[in-house]
Amino acid sequence: MSVENKKTIGILGCGWLGLPLAQQLVEEGYIVRGSTTQVSKLEKITKTGARAFIVQCEEDKCTGLATFLRQIDCLVIALPPGVRANPARRFDLVIQNIQKEIIAQGVQKVLFISSTAVYGEAEGTIVETTPTVAVSSSGKQLVQCEQILQKGTAYDTSIIRFGGLIGPDRHPVFSLAKRAQIDNPEGKINFIHLDDCIELIKRCIQFFQNGSIYNGVSPYHPTRIDYYTEMAKKAAVPLPPFRKQRGIIRTISSQKAEKNLGIRFVVENLLTLN
Repeated sequence: MSVENKKTIGILGCGWLGLPLAQQLVEEGYIVRGSTTQVSKLEKITKTGARAFIVQCEEDKCTGLATFLRQIDCLVIALPPGVRANPARRFDLVIQNIQKEIIAQGVQKVLFISSTAVYGEAEGTIVETTPTVAVSSSGKQLVQCEQILQKGTAYDTSIIRFGGLIGPDRHPVFSLAKRAQIDNPEGKINFIHLDDCIELIKRCIQFFQNGSIYNGVSPYHPTRIDYYTEMAKKAAVPLPPFRKQRGIIRTISSQKAEKNLGIRFVVENLLTLN
């Protein structure tokens, strides 16, 4: 990427996903700004080669956001809803406040990181046009957040709906020992590795298209009983019994991303611990 064509990317939320994304984008020649809410994490962002900012966004106001957003070409919103930890949190109001500043600062492109939780309990093969009928509080708020951003006319919007996130220090197999049993043994696994998350985000930035929505899930969909049994062996952890009941059985498809963006999943087989 030539100096005159360098794009400035803002990553709002440099956590488990946003921090390695910042590093990858810097390595590919982008100018990157990354935000955190904690002073102690500024150095981690700076070490990636990105410029670090303290930004705090809540239901009533955002602090530090205006400065962060100035003169960026594309904003990646990688903030977790935080509803599970704080059930009273209104993430939709947070996004509304962010949207106001996006418009005020003239940001032209917004990439929102959402979740397949927006599909609720839909079964079968799930594609991007499957109705969003969320059940969980987090899923319901994410549906609202998507709609808020999509209704904005002063900027272009793209959305990625990631499945279960796995990667370094984040794998569901390590929580098996804490469970009394595992539900839905015949249900399908709909996970995606961190490496593939980053690749999909990079492709969405490179081939940005207003109004686009992409599912981000590995094409590897074993049953939960097969997957967790194999993973428990690899991790040498005890496997809780499976509850013999039928739960939601669905396969979330990422074929649209594969076709439109040319993405080829690096970690197709999710039988990995890192």
